[in-house]
Formats: sequence, C-alpha cells, structure tokens
Amino acid sequence: MHDSSVDQAEADDERATAFHEAGHAVLAITLGRPVEKVTIERNSMRLGQVQMSKRRGQPIKDTLEAQALILLAGVVAEARIVGRYNWPGAQQDMIGVRQLARYRGATDKQVERLQQRWLDKTEHLVDDPDTWLAIERVAEELVSKKSLSGRAVQHIVDRTINLD
Repeated sequence: MHDSSVDQAEADDERATAFHEAGHAVLAITLGRPVEKVTIERNSMRLGQVQMSKRRGQPIKDTLEAQALILLAGVVAEARIVGRYNWPGAQQDMIGVRQLARYRGATDKQVERLQQRWLDKTEHLVDDPDTWLAIERVAEELVSKKSLSGRAVQHIVDRTINLD
C-alpha cells in the first residue's frame, strides 16, 4: 500500500521548489538579467536551478546588488508559500549573498546590515502584486512542466508585469 501523505509531502516540496526557482527567475528578468532556463528537475546537487543567459539584458545600475536580490528572491518567494524562511535549503544562495556583501562591507556589522537591507528590498520587490502574480504563474508552469525556457518565463513576465 502506498502512503498518500508521502505523495502530498513530495508535492508540497515540489511546489515550494517551484516558487523558489520562480522567485529567482522573475526577479532576474524584472531586474534586467535574461534567463536561459528554469527547472525543478532535481539532481545530486540541487532541487532546482535557474540558468542565467549569456545574452545582454538591460543595463543594470548596481549589478552586485541585483545579483544579491536575485539570489534572495528564491527563499523570499518560497517563504510566502510555506510560511517560513528555509535557510538550510537556501544555503548555496546565502553563501553567494554573503560573498557579495563582503565586497561592500568592511566589517561584519556592515555585512550583516547590508544583507538585511537586501533581504528587506527583495521582500518589497516580491510583494509587488504584479511581480507576485508572475512568480505564481511561473511556479504553476514549473509544477506542470518541470522545466521552462527563459523565453517562456520572459513571456509570462511580459504578460503579467508592465515593465515600462
């Protein structure tokens, strides 16, 4: 006999991962970074992945901050669905954020403050109703298809968010 609670737990994990990856992808696009591919197909290293495109996007005023916000967008979007931050699951992202913060902050206190400011800013960006709707739409597509091209994600973002 198969346990349906196991199936439900796996579906919940997959949905959380879909929102995590959708958060990265949608914020990347809204901040001017093109996306190549988004997947929630797990491998030995990770549960999902966003591949950034080599194409040039819009000019970005502060590329270091944009990269930190994109890294944080996964854990922020996922937290809106599961009700808490999954810091262990976002460990790789957080290592990247901390490295970026160390480029800017001279002291540990400055690094901590900068990370908190970036987290607050990411929460604000993800809370935008159009941005959140785009994240939901991308996540739904990821749950159903497991993988999306950057072009498909761009199309969803363009249909959902007015980026003028």
